[in-house]
Amino acid sequence: WQARCTPRCFLVLALVVLGGWAPAETLPGWGLYDRLCVACHGTDGDGRGPAAPYTWGRPRAFVRGTYLWRSTSFLQPPTDDDLRTTIGFGAPGSSMPGFGDVLAPAEIDQLIAIVKAFSPDTFAVPPSKLAPQGFSRAKEARPRSAAGSHDLLPSVVPLGPPPPRDPVRGAKLFGQWCAACHGTGAGDGPSAFALAIKPYPLVSVPLRRPRASEDRDVVRAAAAHSIATGLAGTPMGGFSGKLPDDDLWALADRVLEINARARDQRGVIDPEAIALDRASPIAAGTWPGAGELSPFGGAIEPQGPPPPSLAPAQASLDAQQCARCHVKQVREWEPSVHRGAGSPGFLAQTIAMPTPQRAACLRCHAPLPEQAADGVQGVSCAGCHVRAWTRLGPPKLATSLLPIPAYPLVTLASYERSDFCLPCHQSPPRTAAAGKPLLDTYREWLESPYMRRGMQCQHCHMANREHAMLGIHDPQTLRQGIELAASAHRKDGTVTVLASLRNIGAGHALPTTATPVVILRIELYDARGRAIEGARSELRIGRDLDGDLERSDTRIMPGEQATLARAWTAGRVSEAVTAKITVEVHPDAAFEQPYAKALAGPLPQAQRALYEQALAKGRASHYLAEQREVTIANP
Repeated sequence: WQARCTPRCFLVLALVVLGGWAPAETLPGWGLYDRLCVACHGTDGDGRGPAAPYTWGRPRAFVRGTYLWRSTSFLQPPTDDDLRTTIGFGAPGSSMPGFGDVLAPAEIDQLIAIVKAFSPDTFAVPPSKLAPQGFSRAKEARPRSAAGSHDLLPSVVPLGPPPPRDPVRGAKLFGQWCAACHGTGAGDGPSAFALAIKPYPLVSVPLRRPRASEDRDVVRAAAAHSIATGLAGTPMGGFSGKLPDDDLWALADRVLEINARARDQRGVIDPEAIALDRASPIAAGTWPGAGELSPFGGAIEPQGPPPPSLAPAQASLDAQQCARCHVKQVREWEPSVHRGAGSPGFLAQTIAMPTPQRAACLRCHAPLPEQAADGVQGVSCAGCHVRAWTRLGPPKLATSLLPIPAYPLVTLASYERSDFCLPCHQSPPRTAAAGKPLLDTYREWLESPYMRRGMQCQHCHMANREHAMLGIHDPQTLRQGIELAASAHRKDGTVTVLASLRNIGAGHALPTTATPVVILRIELYDARGRAIEGARSELRIGRDLDGDLERSDTRIMPGEQATLARAWTAGRVSEAVTAKITVEVHPDAAFEQPYAKALAGPLPQAQRALYEQALAKGRASHYLAEQREVTIANP
């Protein structure tokens, strides 16, 4: 316990003893916070969650008690309704989603209590419930002090009703009051160089203040309120009381003009995060969060001699010994991709690698040092569940397992969160090509609708805690994640076919890595079932990389679709009666060509044998996920 307890733990413990404040972990909303917020904001509310290196916009450090978006004056805390607005609507253009449509008001209130518990001094004064234009419940009476005064309450900054738009006056005021820092709107003013926190790049980044919609009047109000209240924790002070309300609205009009061409950039990693990671010595395969230990927090140390209290089966790291008690899990794991992570292709590629590079690859493909020499068991049971001869696992254990007092057990909440999978299913920012890391699965999930609904990787890939970890190599799993639609018609001698493939079941891009390729194909056939020559078209769905160069990225994000449309007029098209739509999957496509290329040159016999196995395995993994015939409709 002492090893995991941070200074904040001791602070809140002291406050509890003194009767001053309850630690966040003891509050009713902690389960919600753990599921929806820990990934970014961390178990300690310090903004150092495991997802922090991959977010667009740094996660808020609640422990600092500093909040950008408030309805209150510059040095005062936000009201509960301010926090409710942020949680409900999220921060547009950042990785902070809105939870207002998936959480009940009472659940949002529980999260507000958690947020405030991280910085009790900040919220020592009860907040007002009178924030304007907030994601709020019915207004409540403001509590009075014993003297019947509101003087101790955070005061909401008043802002008059919006006047007619006046961007011309706004441009003049912007030059007088804002250009010294913001310059042209790119944060290039003459004073910007001296600021530790650079001015907000209005020309390129959307306004992030939480709001109900992107309606122009709503965005205008958001800009006006930020100008009036300022952004605490930055050099941007509030202008309420310094300028008339009409001037504040005019400045908002100018800001909207500058911000009109800003684009949401969450599809890539913040360039600053990439640069920071490339300057860091930390390698891939590590857990980037602060706080709770992760089983993949770095290179796994050798277990050492087993304690004498363990029986021989417990003192073994071999999965077959694990199967004595965990027979169901090991049977599911045996045919899995985890079991095959030390595949012939992996071993062939790493034979001649320098030791440091090979060690970095082994962190994920054969993480236990005792098993790394041959990699045969890949990601084994002990690779995820044993450290220093102590078992690690999720908080809720299977009721079928009898407790063994002599075999130490530590339960960690991260086993039920997606960040458990992060170290091996998310490449670090330094590997980014076109702003996207080589392996970007965790960040894709983070930006997807699945994250804000609390659906973790384990919900789909370890349903009922099964250890098969099925993915794109399994045809049925792929079929469950796609929806194919197709139509074909003839008009004026032209045959037009439209086929679309939608990602309805994957909480990340489909396919997520650069290795697989999904081929959406259209072919025309005549009445005798013969293919019409020249009437064939294909769409390659995948990410095509050449080293650090991204040639294309046609993957399908969650809820989106890829469409292939083609029209033919020449040749035997007049004989076409059906269109065949095919979805073909090559799970290991990116490796097949390099394997074949390696086999074309001289190789040691052992390495050649591994490459031959790998190439044969890759080619054998091809399958048809969908095949449908559509009758060509005539007018």
